[in-house]
Amino acid sequence: MAQTIVPEPKNTEIKSITAGDFAACFGEELSPRTRAVAEAGDFRFFELTPDERDVCIRTIVEKFVDPAFDRSGAHRIDKWERGWGENLAELQAASGTDFAATIRPKYFDKYDIVRFRGRFIKALASDFEYQMLRVILAWLFEKYLATAPTVYEFGCGTGHNLLWLREFNPGAKLVGLDWAVSSQEIIAEMVRRGILADAEGRRFDFFNPDKTLALEPDSAVYTVAALEQVGEESGKFLDYLLGQKPSVVVHVEPMAEFFDPQNPLDALAITYYKKRNWLWGLLTNLRKLESEEKIEILEARRTHLGHLLTDGYSVVVWRPK
Repeated sequence: MAQTIVPEPKNTEIKSITAGDFAACFGEELSPRTRAVAEAGDFRFFELTPDERDVCIRTIVEKFVDPAFDRSGAHRIDKWERGWGENLAELQAASGTDFAATIRPKYFDKYDIVRFRGRFIKALASDFEYQMLRVILAWLFEKYLATAPTVYEFGCGTGHNLLWLREFNPGAKLVGLDWAVSSQEIIAEMVRRGILADAEGRRFDFFNPDKTLALEPDSAVYTVAALEQVGEESGKFLDYLLGQKPSVVVHVEPMAEFFDPQNPLDALAITYYKKRNWLWGLLTNLRKLESEEKIEILEARRTHLGHLLTDGYSVVVWRPK
């Protein structure tokens, strides 16, 4: 259940993020299919008053001094094993077709506040953040991954994004990679039960990439809120991808390069990144590789969509030369 930050907003007018708003965030018109996804979602919200905004800021600052505030890194693998293990147990216990909720990671929608275009808003739907991500992925899946013969998701967790991708690319072989063994067990269970066809799970560690793992020709790669865990060590994964030469690589990740340190909310997000040891330098590294003519960046965009603590869903798309 989401933590309530603003219990009874003073502004009672209900607004909604529209398909046009998403188009503005993405910098282009939505395709009919992505527009349909956006219009099907429940994106109703309340605007916050300045005082309610201050409550959100105070909540974030309090987290910075919380002794339980955990830093990302290789030491947290046991936590991810347990987390995906919980999803696996729920999936195994599910009956009929009620499996979708069982594979949704529990880190989504922790708060009733989300970030939208530089401000906090109070979400009405309990899965507001998750729905926002699905619109982002619908846009990117249709644009970049719909015709790839093989698609690899690195850091796939429960495989929930692979299940969504299948809606946009029904013929691809899907490969989900994660450092937690319980992730591979979830994908195997989905395949066994006929939930996800032509898919497999494999182990992969961003901190120690297996360079013997060869990608299929003309394959595509994507990550979603997975590289955030590697701190400043994204270079190892980039080196691996450069050696494999996939046709396209899509990242939906938190990227500090898009933030303005002079903006108070962005400054809080930057502090959060540093405190959590989150992804740092991915876009900088990619821009350097482009300047060396080793890759071509096809898209680099801040979507201005996220949760209470940060805009977590910036986009960069690239391909090796």
